[in-house]
Amino acid sequence: METGNQLIVGRKPVLDALDSDMQIEKVLIERELTGEIEIKIRKLCRERSIPLQRIPRQVLDKASSANHQGVMCFVSLIEYQSFDELVDDLIFRKGEPVFVFLDQVKDVRNLGAIARSAEVLGASALVIPENSSAAINDFAIKASAGALLKLPISRVPSLQTALKTIRLHGVRIVATSMKDGNPIHKEDFSGPIALLMGSEEKGIRPHLQRTADTTVSIPQIGTTDSLNVSVATGVILYEIARQRGFPVNPE
Repeated sequence: METGNQLIVGRKPVLDALDSDMQIEKVLIERELTGEIEIKIRKLCRERSIPLQRIPRQVLDKASSANHQGVMCFVSLIEYQSFDELVDDLIFRKGEPVFVFLDQVKDVRNLGAIARSAEVLGASALVIPENSSAAINDFAIKASAGALLKLPISRVPSLQTALKTIRLHGVRIVATSMKDGNPIHKEDFSGPIALLMGSEEKGIRPHLQRTADTTVSIPQIGTTDSLNVSVATGVILYEIARQRGFPVNPE
């Protein structure tokens, strides 16, 4: 169950929230709920790219003692950016932006740590999937040291579609691999880049890996299987910043 976000319960309050400009993190509805209300909620969630999850009524009962009527939602602590507008703006304004795409990164601490590294090392934006991603709640924001409140974040229905779209804008897709791939210090990171990072357990899903223009890896000395995804993201972003001559250490 989500924690760290404002909770709205009840059919009308949730519908009103969905029909407003309020930023919604996720909507939960009772698994057996059907009818006009369910159709309206599903339609609004689809139109606004808001995750919708069906769960047992007893789980909803545990989340709130109020009369939830089988429906509740969590208000987001951040304002998500339109992906198309974000891409157009950053490419026009920055010329060589670095987008960080996260494929099913579900741990809020990893998400927060990635955002922290991304903001510190000059990444332009985070792109996360509508489903199967860590919630951006107060725990994630704390882990990010507030970076999640500073960095533009876009939530998209399909990472694959978003990657195909971004390629049309001349952005090169760089995927990561634990073993295969060009060592990061030998890769040319100039130009606009979409850095694709995989989940904590399974890495990048195959259909997304195939969208990549190139694959990179981090050379290892020890025998541990791999780096944590947040650490790996920080290492690669540091190399991108180093190559581009960003003032990683202004002193």
